[in-house]
Amino acid sequence: MSKYSADMAGICGLFCGTCPLFSEECDGCLSGRVAEQCVDCRHGFRTCANEKGVTRCYECGDFPCGRLEEFKYAHVENGIVHHENVIDDLRKMKEIGVQAWVDGQAEANTCAICGKLVIWHEADTHTCRG
Repeated sequence: MSKYSADMAGICGLFCGTCPLFSEECDGCLSGRVAEQCVDCRHGFRTCANEKGVTRCYECGDFPCGRLEEFKYAHVENGIVHHENVIDDLRKMKEIGVQAWVDGQAEANTCAICGKLVIWHEADTHTCRG
């Protein structure tokens, strides 16, 4: 059994475990404790998924849609295009299953020294804090 929840796989294909709000204010966008900015998703993914009756975008008949294509380049910080892989990641979720995808993302984004998930925009600058 995984120590990571499938709720960490965002509707839009992001891995919530590398978000700076994760664990302090939020347990993932599909969990019972969601950060305010994700509840009010300005990109419309929560509303769209609800209207289409799907949990994640890859389940939609319109996948991949223009909203996802625009979202891919909507957020850049420290030179990192954070959303660049959402469509590929959603395809991977569909292929291998959400839990396997979450476990793989957690493994790939965990510091080998401190064992903590690394915030996405600190991927190249992470220093262990204990």
